Amino acid sequence: MTGIIQLLPDKTANQIAAGEVVQRPASVVKELLENAVDAGASHIKLYINNGGCTLIQVDDNGMGMNAFDARMCWERHATSKITKAEDLYHLHTLGFRGEALASIASVSDVEMKTKCDEETHGTRIIIQAGNFITQENTATTLGTSIAVKNLFYNIPARKNFLKSIAVETKHTFEEFQRMALAYPNIAFDYYNQGKKILTLSGANLKQRITALFNVTEEELITTHEDTDIVTITGFIGGPKLAKRTRGNQYLFANGRFIKDPYLNHAISTGFGNLLEEKKYPFYILFLTVDPQKIDVNIHPTKHEVKFEDGRHVYTLLQSVIKKTLGAHFVLPSNEQLQNAIQKSGNQHYNPLQTTLGNSHFNPFGKKKAKTPTHWEKLDEILNTSLPSVKQATIFNPPTKIPETLPLSYDVFQIDSAFLVTKIEGELCLIHQHRAHRQVLYERYNSQQTVSSQQLLFPRTIALSKADFALYIEMQQEVNALGFDISEFGQETIIVNGLPSELSKEDGSSVIIQILDDFTTNYQSLKISKKDALRQAAAKNAAIKTGKVLTLTEMQLLIHELGNIKQSSTDFSGKPIVIKLTKQSLERFFH
Repeated sequence: MTGIIQLLPDKTANQIAAGEVVQRPASVVKELLENAVDAGASHIKLYINNGGCTLIQVDDNGMGMNAFDARMCWERHATSKITKAEDLYHLHTLGFRGEALASIASVSDVEMKTKCDEETHGTRIIIQAGNFITQENTATTLGTSIAVKNLFYNIPARKNFLKSIAVETKHTFEEFQRMALAYPNIAFDYYNQGKKILTLSGANLKQRITALFNVTEEELITTHEDTDIVTITGFIGGPKLAKRTRGNQYLFANGRFIKDPYLNHAISTGFGNLLEEKKYPFYILFLTVDPQKIDVNIHPTKHEVKFEDGRHVYTLLQSVIKKTLGAHFVLPSNEQLQNAIQKSGNQHYNPLQTTLGNSHFNPFGKKKAKTPTHWEKLDEILNTSLPSVKQATIFNPPTKIPETLPLSYDVFQIDSAFLVTKIEGELCLIHQHRAHRQVLYERYNSQQTVSSQQLLFPRTIALSKADFALYIEMQQEVNALGFDISEFGQETIIVNGLPSELSKEDGSSVIIQILDDFTTNYQSLKISKKDALRQAAAKNAAIKTGKVLTLTEMQLLIHELGNIKQSSTDFSGKPIVIKLTKQSLERFFH
């Protein structure tokens, strides 16, 4: 009798494993770069075409393989790193399970050339969709070259989940960047669409950081602490390098990049009040622990690890950050302050301003003078008779604001965040930031011409390699939103004009924020590329919470809100308007 339980063919098993190991082109980049590092390479080249969808090639000058190993490495669970399960707790290499290459080969076309010192000729192997095609002798240099072509071509359903070329290129470059940071002694070359984008010579970590990011060595703060549990080394950035996104946060454990929200929280809290609200610090930190006290095998991609003593690692990391910042940002004595003032010749000179980056931000927690909130005006409106309504709830569902709203309408601002006015006999509280971003979003969607304001002095912005590649693809769409931007040298753009809604002071930072938010939205939400860009632009160009508005600005915003299709909630589904009636308030107060 034939049973219903059957063994899966190796090809099918490899494709299933690829679903965990090979999530996108960047996953292939990670695995191939790790193998090159483990092979002892001193120079590694990465070639990317179309975000890695059509070509990912990694060339290294490592030890190479003989003909037998070259064939065996493509078999599932074939590895030189471990021989028994106990070896998992003594790992000093990056790859070890032996399933990555077999998984990659099952969902692509692969060509490998490799040569070791022991042999006079090299070996060339071709595999198509997991099917071994040929193995032959070839002339090649010492080391290994692996080209992965047409990723997921035999699994269209998986290919459909890939994002745009720009987004996939950004992910592949991030993997390249992580490896380059982890091994600054290795030289790296990065090619995109056949063009050399970046050359990194072997250097120390500080030099590698300055070569990859738009920072100077003076802006980096050295971090070092050696304990019985963990050794912490690396660099952190001061408040000037903090950003609204977590992009420049790199944490490594035993040379392996890891994602650990728990430890990220320890670092952020270690900065304390030095960071402004909703800003994330810049850091590149390395944790070195006994391999027996860390489990790197809890996730297929090995981005997640588990520490045997995680709570102590958290406490130590937080303490080291506080200690490092405390030693760096030492307050000068009165004598030092006077000498600095005399040296500058400026009685208003503040030597802390250049260190902390924002003269209006106080890291010591003193409260700023409050802006008048005008809560007292609420009495005037509440004392005005309001017509009764049939439905009496504390918060009625928000409704559309009438289009015929006179600009002389009475309105005031509370806490520089909310507008209060009376519409059709009901008291309305309006979230100013959400209201304005919904107005801008619908304006962008309507394909109306967005006016641009030319700058008297154009500004240049240096972008990261990944952001610059993303900008090049989105250049026309960005300029259609009221920006006047063009390329200006390598990884640099020049801003000639901004949308009329943006102040000149906001423009430079908004470009980077739009690119960051676009990437996040496009990855996490099932929306089109254009919609993701419009949402990012509307969010960053809109009036911010905390901005004091004039009476004319408040009236104009309410008027514009009344002329859009959806004024009750914004594009993310968050409420814009909350209505309160007199009966609602009386019920609320019993």
